[in-house]
Amino acid sequence: MNDGVKRNLLQKIGLARRAGLAVIGQDRIRTEISAGKAPLLVFLSNDASSAVERRFLSAAAKRGDRAVHLESVSRWELGAALGLASAQVVGLPLASQFAEMLLEDLRREGDVI
Repeated sequence: MNDGVKRNLLQKIGLARRAGLAVIGQDRIRTEISAGKAPLLVFLSNDASSAVERRFLSAAAKRGDRAVHLESVSRWELGAALGLASAQVVGLPLASQFAEMLLEDLRREGDVI
């Protein structure tokens, strides 16, 4: 993946956090899911644990969420975009404008970032 595309994706995720839309961390996302909140677009870092990946990929399939494994983004890079030391997983409301922009970026890149 092109560094510009990766930087653009991380900037949009950071903007979503500053807009108050990002749900960061496993526990908070699980709470959103179990509370029946709106479907999420969930991003997993490339070094997220296999247990975290299984949990969110399974939940996404059951509920209508969309889970995306960021093949070239580490937990440190994802965390930096969010203003944190690290983050394995972040979710955005699937119906949000940020999610739509990010999904369009993914489509352009062949669903691989």
